[in-house]
Amino acid sequence: MGRTVPGYDWSMPEGHAVGMATFIPEWTRVSGRNLHVKRVLNRLGDACMVRRSMTPREWTPDFFIQHPDRRWLAIAVSDAPFSALDPEQLFETEGRAAFEQLVARFSDLDAGLDPTSHRLGKWMLMWSCSPEEARILSSHYQSRGVALMSKEQFLRLDGELIPASLAPLNEESAESLLGRFFPEAEIPAACTTRRTFNRDNLAKLTRFFLDCQQEWASKLDLDPPREQAEASKDFSLRLVNGVAGSGKTLIALNRALLLAAMFPKQRILVLIHNTPIVADIKNRLHHAYGGIPKNLKITTFFAWVVQQWTRIFRAPPRMPENPYQLLDLIKLYRVRWPDLKPTNAQLLDELDFINDSLAVSEDQYLAANRAGQGFALRPTERSQVWALYERVTKALTRERRRMWSAMPRDICLAEEHQRLEKYHHILVDEAQFFAPSWFQVVKLSLEPDGHLFLCADPNQGFMKSRLSWKSVGLDVSGRTKKLRKSYRMTQAILKAASHILAQSAPSDPEEFLEPDFAGMEAGAPPILIYSDSPQDAIDRVTNEVAAIAEQEQLPMSSLLVIHGNKVDAFTLFQKLGNRIGPDRIWWMNGKEHKKAPPKGYGQDYLRLARLETATGLEATVVFLVGIEDLLSDADLPGLRDDEQARRREGNARKLFMAMTRAGQRLALVSSQRAPEAIERVFERRP
Repeated sequence: MGRTVPGYDWSMPEGHAVGMATFIPEWTRVSGRNLHVKRVLNRLGDACMVRRSMTPREWTPDFFIQHPDRRWLAIAVSDAPFSALDPEQLFETEGRAAFEQLVARFSDLDAGLDPTSHRLGKWMLMWSCSPEEARILSSHYQSRGVALMSKEQFLRLDGELIPASLAPLNEESAESLLGRFFPEAEIPAACTTRRTFNRDNLAKLTRFFLDCQQEWASKLDLDPPREQAEASKDFSLRLVNGVAGSGKTLIALNRALLLAAMFPKQRILVLIHNTPIVADIKNRLHHAYGGIPKNLKITTFFAWVVQQWTRIFRAPPRMPENPYQLLDLIKLYRVRWPDLKPTNAQLLDELDFINDSLAVSEDQYLAANRAGQGFALRPTERSQVWALYERVTKALTRERRRMWSAMPRDICLAEEHQRLEKYHHILVDEAQFFAPSWFQVVKLSLEPDGHLFLCADPNQGFMKSRLSWKSVGLDVSGRTKKLRKSYRMTQAILKAASHILAQSAPSDPEEFLEPDFAGMEAGAPPILIYSDSPQDAIDRVTNEVAAIAEQEQLPMSSLLVIHGNKVDAFTLFQKLGNRIGPDRIWWMNGKEHKKAPPKGYGQDYLRLARLETATGLEATVVFLVGIEDLLSDADLPGLRDDEQARRREGNARKLFMAMTRAGQRLALVSSQRAPEAIERVFERRP
């Protein structure tokens, strides 16, 4: 058996019955002829995929059959009757001329493939011919390399004959076929961290493709245009739950680009929760494709919600003058309730929770589920918080200002929803971070027959309160696909991160998705380096990055430095700039470069990002520095046992997220000793 195409995994996507072929895209609405065809193809077994070209630029067969060892078969279906094709006829008919042209196209399908490879297997199903008629036609066209078969013969096939007819192709031909007829499955090198440290500059560049599960998930509910049925009148919903590195963002972007090409007159929206990842994605797409389709919008949720708010209220919202204005208002008004124990920052988070949960009265707030807030409140304290919320919002209203978290709430409670810009397709990446009010705005912005596609990692859900999908108004039962394989990182990195998370995270499968490590590259264990001080930690990271830049042939875009609040970010930025050049660093949280890199898209930059905004970023090599507060297992004074447990869980999820940004190498530099439970999953370096 030959090697499989790089980047492909052949395990069966979860949700499919064992023993049945995988259809990409799924044949969800089939009848008549296609129903008979699907029944036969299902006998192939789960090792085979049945592929249809989604965006053909040329004539293509009706479908391809692909086997994991690079064996292929192309199948076309003809409805032409024998009477129109009989080669014994004296004069050529119009139908016969059209069929001759079809066979010629089919025969030339090998054009562009490696001439040293086997020829592609080709079957023509003569749906309106008897076995004898198909035999006559087959003898006439056999020199063209196309086998003709009647409907009756095809329907009698068992699950062994078709695989036996698949033609083995070499790696170059298999990749050429994928890139030619399924270009949407190819991943530009700029959009993936699948790297090996091979410095042979003469080696042939590897092409990267979505694996079976990723491509299958990205094409869920997508039928080729020629097969489309009547659109549903209710919006459709799909949820893809995947472990870190399973390609959720790739799936969302691949699907968005495919939709943009298939439906150029439809509006497509991709929502992501933070600015750095949006900027990074746009940079990669400009580098790979030269731009973004006009009907596709990729933005953060709040950048988009400002636009929707403006459409409803006919004026742009005015926000707090500075980050401390809300904290100052809380400090001013909380003196009326001296027994309130939470900090000002915790109370600000609670006011955001009121907005996020769409509570419109004190009774609704008292009944709201606060699971995941991180601190407890007694009923009397909740009433006091509600009174504080009313005072803070009134003070802002007098200045015609809004809390950021109030904008989705304002939209939901408004009556002029017809003013919202509507979309045919909305795709949400990192959906575990979205609040109930956010999802409500998303639903209000869908066309009546629109499609909502969510990607989430329940193992990383640390930014918003832990809620069920049902509680935010989304019924995902029977509409969820789980991806347990990671393709971005090595087994060593994912096992280390998963071990840390498992110590503190719940075992409920809804909140913890167990990775499948089978077939993953082993890789080197993550490295732990101790420094004497935060300043020494900055110097060590700077030296390590400079060494990679000088000694290894890796682009700067393959490196990512993630920092916490235990180091001075500006000093880190300056030190890195002094060593490798300031124009080669993209400080993704810097005021000037939040939305775009310093010298424009398409350049090669080392990325520097704050921990809280690193979700969704990825790199071949990742350095973590200044995250000592995530490593500590010491209890904070004043917190109950359940609050301490929630805090430890939140820290573990953040650390898991940060570690799983790395593809091949991970180094953690700390100026404080890590607990033994964390230390043992790393390799110590002096």
